Amino acid sequence: MPGVTEALEATQPEAPAEPRPFSWSVSRHDTFDSCPRRYFYSYYASVEDPEIKRLKKLSALPLWAGSLVHETIEAFLKAHDAIPSETEQQAIIHTAVHGQMLSDWKDSESGSLRFRLFEHEYQVPVEAEDKKIAVGIVMRSLRNFFRSPTLADAFASGKDRWLSVEDLVSFDVSGTEVLLRMDLAYRRRDDRVVIVDWKTGRSEGRFNETQLAGYALYAARQGWVKEPTEIETELAYLAIPRYVTRTVDGATLERAQAFIERSATRMKGLLLDPVLNLARIDDFAKHERPLRCRRCNFRRLCFPRTEDLPAFPPPEPEILPF
Repeated sequence: MPGVTEALEATQPEAPAEPRPFSWSVSRHDTFDSCPRRYFYSYYASVEDPEIKRLKKLSALPLWAGSLVHETIEAFLKAHDAIPSETEQQAIIHTAVHGQMLSDWKDSESGSLRFRLFEHEYQVPVEAEDKKIAVGIVMRSLRNFFRSPTLADAFASGKDRWLSVEDLVSFDVSGTEVLLRMDLAYRRRDDRVVIVDWKTGRSEGRFNETQLAGYALYAARQGWVKEPTEIETELAYLAIPRYVTRTVDGATLERAQAFIERSATRMKGLLLDPVLNLARIDDFAKHERPLRCRRCNFRRLCFPRTEDLPAFPPPEPEILPF
């Protein structure tokens, strides 16, 4: 949107009307690491500017598929006490694909404020095969979710032993509020705690293991276990399917804490006022490799004229980590 960047730069500093304390999460770290300017738009400018907030909410095809899988799984886990029959499973999958996906697509095409795809916003052609891939991600992931040994084990343990299902929580790490949301955490009959993260990607995400280590750190801080070795983490790649389990020890938790401390220090280092969590756009540089900018939700803020963008990069992998 022409003029937005100039307007932001003219305001010193850009900050929420009521400053909120600084907080850290893996998603915030990932955004900051990918592009400081994108991080500024996502967590500072979007609070004040409705248009930037709208752009932040854009979802690309693979991420849309991943979000829908997570939402469907969350709703199922909160409403059911056992694995449903094959017929019921098919009904849930059918509703996700032919109900929610179709509704989202229509809303996106019409320019709805409720849901909007990056591809529609920036007029990126969507081939029939692209739609087929997104539908395939959802269908395969949900089918494999219902068949997963982890789901069977969680129900066998009893819902009264479930510790978290997509609950947004926070805890303190060296004076920084850390936000996290575990897909599922439960206590087995042998009292070991299992923390599960559902993935719709095929490859290891850059911070998947760090994310789970952070979850384990929270579990230990909450007193869910007496020793870190009583925690087990699992990355469940549902679209394949593949299940990667890890044991936890004291060193795992120490590395997680050190990672969070280093990352938070880098983020705070760019703030105009770390105590008040005030930020200024000029202190958050644009990405040094602008080829990535074509796939950024905020690309029109940095490149108001499409012709100023570098050539479109090669397509991303079929499925991205979620």
